[in-house]
Amino acid sequence: MKKSLTLLLCLAALFPCAALAEETQITLGDTFTVGGEPITQDASAPVYLTQETQTHDDVPESLEGLANRVIVIAEAGDYRISGTAEDTQILVRAGEDDAVRLILDGAQITCRTAPAIVVESAHDPRVPGTYGVTIELAEGSVNAVTGSHTVAPEDDETAIEYDGAIDSQVSLGFEGTGSLTVDADNEGIEVALGHLTINGGVFHISACDDPLNVAEDGVGTLTVNDGYVYSAVKALEGGEGDGIDSNGTIVFNGGTVINLAHPSSQDSGIDSDMGSTINGGVIVGAGNMYDPIESDSQQLFMMLEFGEETDQLVVVTDENDNPVFAYDFPHDYMYIAFSTPELTEGTYRVYLGGEIEGEQTDGLYTTITSYVPGTRMQHGGGNAQQRMQPGEPVDGGQPADGSQPADGSKPEGDQQAPEGMDEVIAYEQALSRIDLNELLKDVDLNALLKDLDLNELLNAYNATDLLTDEQIAEYFGDINLDVVINARKGFGGGPGFGGPRAMDSSSDVATSDFVLSRETTGFTNVVAAQAEAAE
Repeated sequence: MKKSLTLLLCLAALFPCAALAEETQITLGDTFTVGGEPITQDASAPVYLTQETQTHDDVPESLEGLANRVIVIAEAGDYRISGTAEDTQILVRAGEDDAVRLILDGAQITCRTAPAIVVESAHDPRVPGTYGVTIELAEGSVNAVTGSHTVAPEDDETAIEYDGAIDSQVSLGFEGTGSLTVDADNEGIEVALGHLTINGGVFHISACDDPLNVAEDGVGTLTVNDGYVYSAVKALEGGEGDGIDSNGTIVFNGGTVINLAHPSSQDSGIDSDMGSTINGGVIVGAGNMYDPIESDSQQLFMMLEFGEETDQLVVVTDENDNPVFAYDFPHDYMYIAFSTPELTEGTYRVYLGGEIEGEQTDGLYTTITSYVPGTRMQHGGGNAQQRMQPGEPVDGGQPADGSQPADGSKPEGDQQAPEGMDEVIAYEQALSRIDLNELLKDVDLNALLKDLDLNELLNAYNATDLLTDEQIAEYFGDINLDVVINARKGFGGGPGFGGPRAMDSSSDVATSDFVLSRETTGFTNVVAAQAEAAE
């Protein structure tokens, strides 16, 4: 007993900070308090108040000259934030060894000319799934963040540009069981450098661009382990954005995550440059661009490419018409992906509409008590994107013959497919048949990469950069790769990442049996079956 007590006392002496750690309470309002005392403006304090005025061109004329109150957190520690504040920013500017935890406990923060929460510096382990800065949503708390963005001056190469309502320059993690609503005029939650991990919480994120974004090219990992996330791009005219986006990878391990892209832009519900993997959870993604999900995902998933965009109730049943998935989409989408733990290999049916009863949240039915099938769908017999011709819109809103309105106007929301779309589709389909791991297993990668610009390769990956002229000729044949590059740039993408992709036709003939397996997860040209309604 004495030895145990002595050991505990020694540990307490060795780790006094851990043993004596206390939270610092930050209370928002017309005035701010820290630990019950008025906040100081002394920049040597762990928490202090300053002001900042944004002057970039995106600041509305009515807000020019507005000074935001900025609460700076400069040291490691746990900070519990509560109360309401307008034109206010929480700024973490800590040392590289400082771990910081922000506990949102009934916090309502609005910043109209800049992000509401910014992490400029703090500890960053730089390992996917780990983080030095935590935003915890306190149990039972309801929190809201409304934020803007900043634009760096063109003549200042050192200035940092913040795109998200919550924006971080280091890896960031979310924990807790409370709720957080994010309303953004650009990105929602963005990690510019490092990784983003969600381990809990209830999120409703609405943004004018990507609601969830990890921006470090070829590096950042966006991981969802638990919680509930509704991530949707605002349906504003002329807008764009993916439902969830990573310039590195995305990993879903659990929770419920609904990802809705802008309804009329060429963006994906789930978009990543280096692959998206589903290992668990209930996942929904919808958009108008195909972005593949990794075939080695531990949990089965289904990707539906509709012949025409749909905003109807989509219900997937087993062979006996027992529903396994139902979502009532709020906008028109062409590509819809979903995954649930209940999906197994086998034959399914897909319906649009019908009469459904049960419990739903944000359109996703968590309980279905009854369902009377609507229009039964079929797949195969073609590919939706293959039917496009250069100059036709890619969102399905234009007549198939490419005709224009009599007054010559362009239908609202349409985007024209760039010249060379046929070449792009042929390229993507050829690329999908290549196993680079197998092809390059005996290649000296050091010798292969020594003459390549690795920065350029990471930012605009092109598989042909890794192949010999003979291999390019064998696998890509007569495809004009210069045309492919130019066409993809017409969609805002480079020769690799970010451009339009195409799914291989799921069946040579149309069929209403959706046979799901590890090898077959995508179903193309989903249209009403020959029998207009289910029997």
